[in-house]
Amino acid sequence: CMKLDPRLQRLIDWLQAHKGWLSAVFTLLVLAVAGFALWEILKEVKLADIGAAFGRITPHQVALSIALTALSFFVLSFYDVLGLHAIGKPQPYWRAALASFTAYNLSHNLGFAPITGAAARWRAYRGTNLDPGDIARIVVIAGVTFWVGIFLLLGTFLVIFPGALRVHDATMHYGTQAAIGTAILMVIGIYLIACAREMGPLNILGWTLPVPTLKQALIQFGLAATDIAIASAALLVLLPPEVWFHYPDFLVAYVVAVVVALLAHAPGGIGVFEAVVLVTLPEVDKPSLISALILYRLIYYWGPLLIALALLGVNELRM
Repeated sequence: CMKLDPRLQRLIDWLQAHKGWLSAVFTLLVLAVAGFALWEILKEVKLADIGAAFGRITPHQVALSIALTALSFFVLSFYDVLGLHAIGKPQPYWRAALASFTAYNLSHNLGFAPITGAAARWRAYRGTNLDPGDIARIVVIAGVTFWVGIFLLLGTFLVIFPGALRVHDATMHYGTQAAIGTAILMVIGIYLIACAREMGPLNILGWTLPVPTLKQALIQFGLAATDIAIASAALLVLLPPEVWFHYPDFLVAYVVAVVVALLAHAPGGIGVFEAVVLVTLPEVDKPSLISALILYRLIYYWGPLLIALALLGVNELRM
């Protein structure tokens, strides 16, 4: 088998040995950068204006956001259903829903999704015929499902809507934007071709990962795109109604913010997600956008987290 260069191997060993404090330092650094960026963005915004913007959000908008949040988590539950069928070990829907709801709420709020999501699923699937390898496969399949949906929407919107990718008043040239979108869609096409050819399971470092059939891959795309569209709409409806007609621009900003927040591994993407949304939606009144982002954090992140922790506690008592 191939051997790594000794210097590279020593670096990998050192990173493995110190990954705990390195992760903590990286997270603190990301939060500091996000905090500074938010401070620069918001230093000219008055608290009184944010308070007035909160007052303009109607109970109907809040109720609609809560309903869309519930619908988003319902769609998310089928990520686990799909993963369980892909590995050939289906479970009752209530258990898949419990695993999905608790896993995504912990990963949404704590970051490091592969670790937090796997831990929650391990507790939810305890007492079933799933072993640690099965849990890991479900985590990977669910992760792939999410990312293919993100890139499908991003690639499609970059090709269809000129000027969708911007920072403040600077808009990317449409030719560059369309080229990025086309490249993303070509990679998706290659993935679908691989699924259609039924290449069989992948073996990566001795770990077997099933490659979905074309039907399963298409379900992946449909599930993820639907979930992301609904989750973004839960934020959009908290904004002034006149902004709702700019949904394509808004969705691109939302998707970019989610990707950056996930890559940053800040707990819940807090600060990072908000900063990216604020700089990519310059046409939206800032006080209105800030009030909507704060309320969205409560509705989509913190409220469901409390429910998920309660459900995990009930499940532990039941076991």
